[in-house]
Amino acid sequence: MINRRNFLKTSGIVALSSALPAWANSSNGYPALKYPPFGLQVYTLSSIINAPGADTKTVLKQIADLGIKELETATGSGGLYYRHSAKDFAAMVNDLGLKWIGNHVGGLPRTAQGAAGSRNLRDNLQQIVDEATEGGCGWVICSSSSINNLDEIKRTTEIFVKAGDATAKNKMKFAYHNHQSEFTAIEGISAFDYVLGNTDKNKVFMELDLAWAIAAGMDPVSLFKKYPNRFPLWHIKDLDKVSGKPCPVGKGKVDFKHIFENSRLSGVKHAFIEQDGAKHIDDPASSVVWLKANIYNKS
Repeated sequence: MINRRNFLKTSGIVALSSALPAWANSSNGYPALKYPPFGLQVYTLSSIINAPGADTKTVLKQIADLGIKELETATGSGGLYYRHSAKDFAAMVNDLGLKWIGNHVGGLPRTAQGAAGSRNLRDNLQQIVDEATEGGCGWVICSSSSINNLDEIKRTTEIFVKAGDATAKNKMKFAYHNHQSEFTAIEGISAFDYVLGNTDKNKVFMELDLAWAIAAGMDPVSLFKKYPNRFPLWHIKDLDKVSGKPCPVGKGKVDFKHIFENSRLSGVKHAFIEQDGAKHIDDPASSVVWLKANIYNKS
C-alpha cells in the first residue's frame, strides 16, 4: 500500500519529470541526457549556402551527415530562407530528418530606412512571425539591433516587447542574440541588463553567444545565476587564443566544460554550434567531434 507521504513524493517526481525538456527526461523509457543535443547555426556555412548557384538541399544534407539534428537559420544574401519560401525550406529540412528550431532576423535598423530590401522586427514583425509559424519554426531570434545610445536601447526593448507578444500569440517564443556591445554600459546600464530588466521573463529570452559574452569580459555562469532560466538558447562558439577570432569548438580559449556543468541554471533547451566565417564543412565537423568526445560523452 502506498502511504500519503510516498504518494506525494512520487507525484512530485512525476510532476518534475513532466516539466523537463525531452532530452532531460528519463520517464519516456530512454536515458536522460545531461545536456541538450547540439545543433548548428547555418550562418556558420553562410559563404557556402549563400554562394551564387548553391544548392540549399545539398548543403543541408552535408549538415545532416554530421549527425546534426537541429538547425537555426539567419538571413543573408539568399534572403531569410536561402532563396526559398519558409514552407519550402521547412519541407527540405524535414525531408532530411532535421528540425528547424529558430530563425535570426534584425531588430532596430541602424539607419532610419534600414538595409535596402531586408526585413526586420521593427517594420515586418507580423510577417516574420507568420512565416516562421508556416515553416513550423518555434523561435524568432533577433540577431542584432541598434543600441548605440540609451534611446536606441529603449526603442529596441519596445520592439522586443512587441515581438514577445506576437510570438506568444502564435505559440512561439522570442529571444535576443548578443554580441559584445550588449554588455557595454551606456548612461550607467548595459543593453543586456536593460532588456532583461524591462521585459516579461516569460516572453523575452536571451540566446547567449558564449564566446562573445566572454570576449566582453563576462562569465556565462555568473549570468546564469543573475538571470536564471532566461537563456533557453545558446551559441556554442570558440575564439582563437591568439587572434580572438571564431574557430572550431575546442581549439580556442572558451572553457566549455565549466559552462556546461552549470548549464541547468540557464534553462538551456537548444544549443547551436556557430563559427563565423567558416569556409568548409570540415570546420563544424571538427566542432562536432570535439563536443562528442569532451562534453557529450559525459552526459
